[in-house]
Amino acid sequence: MAEVTDYQFAFINSLMYDQKSPEGPVSDFSIFEESEECESGFQGTLYTREDGDGKGAAVFGFLGTNSSRAGHMVKGQMKTNYTLSKDPDESMGIVDDAVAFVKGTMSKLKSDSGGFFTKGIQWTFFTTGHSLGGFLATVTAIEIGQEIEKVVTFDSPGVPKYWRNKAKGLFTSDTYWKEHVQDYLTFPNPINTTLPHIGNLVRLELETHNSTTPAHVVRCVLGTALRLAVYGSVLNLGLSYAGKTEGFWATKVLNVSLRTTKKLFTSKLNIKKTIREAKDASREDVERKETVRKHGGDEKDGTKMLPLLGRLPPRLRAAVITSSWAASTVAVSSISYVATRMSGNLSDTMQEHSIASILTGFDKHSGKAKDPIPMTNWPYHQLMLDEGFTQRHARRVALEGLAPFRPAAYGVHRLLARKQLLLARAQALPGYEEAQV
Repeated sequence: MAEVTDYQFAFINSLMYDQKSPEGPVSDFSIFEESEECESGFQGTLYTREDGDGKGAAVFGFLGTNSSRAGHMVKGQMKTNYTLSKDPDESMGIVDDAVAFVKGTMSKLKSDSGGFFTKGIQWTFFTTGHSLGGFLATVTAIEIGQEIEKVVTFDSPGVPKYWRNKAKGLFTSDTYWKEHVQDYLTFPNPINTTLPHIGNLVRLELETHNSTTPAHVVRCVLGTALRLAVYGSVLNLGLSYAGKTEGFWATKVLNVSLRTTKKLFTSKLNIKKTIREAKDASREDVERKETVRKHGGDEKDGTKMLPLLGRLPPRLRAAVITSSWAASTVAVSSISYVATRMSGNLSDTMQEHSIASILTGFDKHSGKAKDPIPMTNWPYHQLMLDEGFTQRHARRVALEGLAPFRPAAYGVHRLLARKQLLLARAQALPGYEEAQV
């Protein structure tokens, strides 16, 4: 039987995105046939390699979602992705296109009417795909049957109900699919947790997991800064009620910091202008707060914030105003943290889900995963909904803006521990279960 390493499968997927001919570790392969159906978003390519001993490898590669392609192709893929997210219990047009391509090309390859290969060669057939292509690689093997020797997918969204049931009908035990379908996954993300998987699950350790990216540093620092703003607001509020202060210096610190940072960049790192801006911001804040403290109004137009405030004793007036500022700071900090968390998740997904990042999880020489993490179970959307995780998670993230719930929260305590942060979030998901080795 012809052999193809998992690194070679991953590299073939990268070639499909880049629209390149076989090179590097798969330079001994050639493109035998290609097919594209814009309506469904399908694109498939058959890569062949004759091994010289009467055997050969035939790898069917399926393209994943690719926004750089023509508009009709992208539209077809988006429609397919939407249908896929609904866990359909019926066949899909893109699968019909894929199966027709594979069956037709297999027949053409076996007959070899063009005389491209040595006569009587025994082909070993494989399917592979990344993301949407991984789904196609798996369900095509279910439709074709045992003639497909092996399936290798990378961050696949999983398999819909229709084909899960079909796979069970073909083999009552899931052992066959575990042995013939290899699913490589990154940390759980909205794509690879769409649906259940039927293959042997392995989580990859990628180079990006150990890198402290600038974006990660910013989010960690911002997470701690937002909490400090909340703590400072609460302390300021307590001192105000105790009559120890009549100003709200927590807001002043935030306001001065924002204006100073903005000036630092707009002045192209001019230190003198930045210091001058900080002094102006501090002075203006003092003047504004003094006006509000004395009159309950705005120093710019002389209007009253609330007529009642001007009639209150100075200490009580300061306490009321400080309370409103404190409440606003807490709300803004919490919302800002949620936005930071969401943008971080999106950024992590885009970075790890790319086939270029996935390639870093494999050793080029052996062709195997560098640090494979065998999995016994993997999260999927419906499971998380059924167990009420989605609502609990939303509340938890909102509260993370107020208190650092280790180990999943952004903060300076996670500045140099990005991998541990990602792992902690994965372990909190229902269905995430690493195999006991």
